[in-house]
Amino acid sequence: MPNKIITAAQAAALIQDEAFIATSGVNVAGAPMEIIDAIAERFTNEGHPKNISVIHSGGHTYIRPLTIDGLLGTYYPGFSNIDPAIIDENRIPVYSITQGIGVQLYRAQANGMPYLTKAGLHTYVDPRYQGAAANAKAAEKPIVEVVEIGGEEYLHFKIPPIKVSLIRATTADTDGNLTNEDESIKSEILTLAMAAHNNGGIVIAQVKNLVELGNIDAARVKVPGMLVDYVVVCTDTVKWHPQSISNRVGDAQKSDFRGMTGFCRVPEETVPKHIWAPTGYKLVMARRGAAELRPGFVCNVGLGTSDGVASVAYEEGVSDMYYMSNELGSIGGMIGGSFFFASAFNARAYMDHQDMFDFINGNGLDITFLGAAEIGEDGSVNVTRIGGRTNGSGGFINISSSTKRVVFMTTLTAGVKAEIEEGKLKISKEGKPIKFVKEVEQIGFNGKEAVRKEQEVLYVTERAVFKLINGKVTLIEYAPGFDIERDIIAHMGFRPEVSPDVKPIPDYCFETGKIGLLEQWQRILDEKSN
Repeated sequence: MPNKIITAAQAAALIQDEAFIATSGVNVAGAPMEIIDAIAERFTNEGHPKNISVIHSGGHTYIRPLTIDGLLGTYYPGFSNIDPAIIDENRIPVYSITQGIGVQLYRAQANGMPYLTKAGLHTYVDPRYQGAAANAKAAEKPIVEVVEIGGEEYLHFKIPPIKVSLIRATTADTDGNLTNEDESIKSEILTLAMAAHNNGGIVIAQVKNLVELGNIDAARVKVPGMLVDYVVVCTDTVKWHPQSISNRVGDAQKSDFRGMTGFCRVPEETVPKHIWAPTGYKLVMARRGAAELRPGFVCNVGLGTSDGVASVAYEEGVSDMYYMSNELGSIGGMIGGSFFFASAFNARAYMDHQDMFDFINGNGLDITFLGAAEIGEDGSVNVTRIGGRTNGSGGFINISSSTKRVVFMTTLTAGVKAEIEEGKLKISKEGKPIKFVKEVEQIGFNGKEAVRKEQEVLYVTERAVFKLINGKVTLIEYAPGFDIERDIIAHMGFRPEVSPDVKPIPDYCFETGKIGLLEQWQRILDEKSN
């Protein structure tokens, strides 16, 4: 067998000018950080490799060291992690693909098939809108087209063949067989390895541990050595191989991060508490969202206020009565929020990243809770381009367009300050600008398409709940004591419909103590069994 063990510097020396590179990871989790830093260092010292292209499906994947003028030539993020000025100043073409599209593009390249998807139709990914182009340079070279098969429309993505896959695992043997027992996400490393290998490229894996051939149980191997060309053993695992960015913040020292791996359950008291327990008006929103859950639902939550729904369900004691999932693949357990997003503590099961998006794209989710930056008069939602700057989609487009019930959670205005006093919501400082606008800046969720597909859509804010009814954003609930005209509609960019059955948001959303989900769900189950 050839010697596959090399240093990060030697790995960087293998990258050719204009290479098309795919990398694993979300934030720092699963990211081959030492190899990426070594590529940047080589360019700084030698001026090579020049004009590389980088694609990653995960959100905020660790690639900022590569954003040096002359090094990064084209960028395909699922969620961007570069200085927005690089996009705004049109320095390089940037294509804002989605997380689900990105991860399944890898699989298409692995099996030599064209990539067709319905995800992204009638959003900014559609070429009839922006075609995923985040700036003018990208628009000059389209990568997506609409095709029709059997009377149905699909998006067809065309990207160059991946020639280098940079992946991360936990342990390798000397032949390159890889395991992932300490990784907090079960990412697309097998698919990435197959894509580069089958395109005649190279696969470089960063690991923490190296063992002799024969010292890994075959059933534990995530990527077989036949697909791995080189292995870099990380020289500083604290710096370059953390499970999560949160390993370095808050109460990390007293937390048991083994609970994020899926190979070990840990006591609940060792789970960092700052990933849970929304307070104030965010708790109001999380409780109102949680009221939409039902026993047996398969659920997904996004980053931000929406992940508070998982916290409420946990505190109510119903976590084992439904399936909370994350688009990175974890199912059940305590879904991580904030810097822990994409991970879960004490998960019940895992699916690989690309397999989870098969499930999502096929309408497998019963309900999802997502954030929103702008909501339009027709119910469309923007999370991808704010104030002229591209953020990217992450899993938002795939999830929102494919889920039966979608609950968007955001404040009525941006930057509002509010408190709960004696069971009532009090606005201490009104936010600005408004979030409910006549027309959104960029479409990530198409309200008209949601009506056509008969999705159930809610918009939960701290003072009002709206529902998309007959294509119109309709007020169905308001905070007790609030005046609908003065306190709600006056702070919107359009006049919503007002349901003839409009009613106050339930009092339990504003009160202390539990809201009674466990008892409610038990009654539902009892009725079904009788």
